Amino acid sequence: MNDFTIDSVAGHLIRRCQQRAVDLFVDEVGEDGPNPRQFAVLISVFQNPGMSQTALVEASGIDRSTLTEVLRRMIDRDMISRSRTPTDMRANALFLTASGRKALEDAFEAAERAQRKILAPVPEADRPAAINILTALAGYGIDSDDTK
Repeated sequence: MNDFTIDSVAGHLIRRCQQRAVDLFVDEVGEDGPNPRQFAVLISVFQNPGMSQTALVEASGIDRSTLTEVLRRMIDRDMISRSRTPTDMRANALFLTASGRKALEDAFEAAERAQRKILAPVPEADRPAAINILTALAGYGIDSDDTK
């Protein structure tokens, strides 16, 4: 254990990367703009109007219980509207409201700047490889059986 260094542990480094990413996002978007989770909801619903909450869980990577709370707050702030789907009365269809669209439009360029700042320490030629590594570490494209 004496040789163990926390700064070389993948989980610790990933957590630190996530902290830095959130800090840069908030620095660019501002305290009054959407947070990273809200931005993920806004862009996902914008790109897929009428999507279900289940589809939003898959698209955003936000766990179901956290997403329920995020959506509740966004509905209360009139950023998202929710209505039952005609084909399945148990499912909700999600849509951006006018204020949700404005929040997304107001935050979009700042969010893009934040993404550039997140990758700034990585040489430009290595950024595609960095994204590929992050994609793999995030678990995209692997079955749950492959993680054992």
